[in-house]
Amino acid sequence: MKVKGKRALKKILILLFFAFILSGCATYKFQKSTASGAQGYLASYDNEPILEYTVGKEKSLPDLALAKERFKRRRATVEYYYKQMGQIEPRLKEVFWEPPAMLVDLLGGILRWPFIAVSDYKYNHNPKYKERMDRLDEEKDALEKARINSLKEKLASYIVNDLAKEPSSPAVVTAAPAAPKPQPEAPQKLETPRIETPVIKEPVSPAVTTAPAPASPVQPPAEIKPVIAETAVLKTVLGPPVAVITAKPIKGYSPLTVKFSGQKSYSKNGKIVAYNWNFGDGDTSTKKNPENTYWSATYGRRNFTVTLTVKDAAGLISSTTSIIEVSTP
Repeated sequence: MKVKGKRALKKILILLFFAFILSGCATYKFQKSTASGAQGYLASYDNEPILEYTVGKEKSLPDLALAKERFKRRRATVEYYYKQMGQIEPRLKEVFWEPPAMLVDLLGGILRWPFIAVSDYKYNHNPKYKERMDRLDEEKDALEKARINSLKEKLASYIVNDLAKEPSSPAVVTAAPAAPKPQPEAPQKLETPRIETPVIKEPVSPAVTTAPAPASPVQPPAEIKPVIAETAVLKTVLGPPVAVITAKPIKGYSPLTVKFSGQKSYSKNGKIVAYNWNFGDGDTSTKKNPENTYWSATYGRRNFTVTLTVKDAAGLISSTTSIIEVSTP
């Protein structure tokens, strides 16, 4: 019996070991861009494409072979910055740490309820206290924005340095096919000496010299159009923003004060510029990290659906929802 017990214990330990290892492994995938006018490959982390894995100069995307080389070279550094910005959650933390942490926060929220109720009352009835708390929240948001922007600048600098060390290759820049087009125009310019003789012999009208002048300003708009097209392509490649709701606590007794945060919302097109909260009880907010107090006179449990809508710098919008459970003793 003791031998069987030891074998069973060994099997359980082996299963736990493999579960521990697999929980820390993320799934990666290379996918070709399906956007019109865009070519090249992106690498994704758990089905979330990350541009910095494979991006080249002027936001170009490489072929599959070069994409794999860049991914292997950059993966650890890119993921470090994304984790520091809160846009990637470490798998070990997500699997083993967050569930017990949420349980502790829930129990702590119940014990802190009297203090939360007093703070909420002061916030709604004392203008000076409300002003001070709003100012502290704004200062925290400003510090967090500065931290995120600093990390983004460091990541961008790392990508630039990595590209500088990379040997130039015609396969790197996907926008390169546009380069051969000007070549056929070169022979046309060589044929201009045939026209020189009649043009020089007719210097009578000064208007002839001024006529070519309007032709030169026409060229700059032609150069601007490809840049606008590339920007539209990039928006399509990177996709809409991702709205993420963090709520503590997510359940409790009425009145229940819940602290919300949209801090983990992100966008590959740029920063999130607007937050719009609908708390499901008639109250709304445009803060990044608002609070809301839920009241319920219904016996038993009542669920409130919270909706967060975010807008990024590219003007794209996305929404997500979460459930807050309020009980009446």
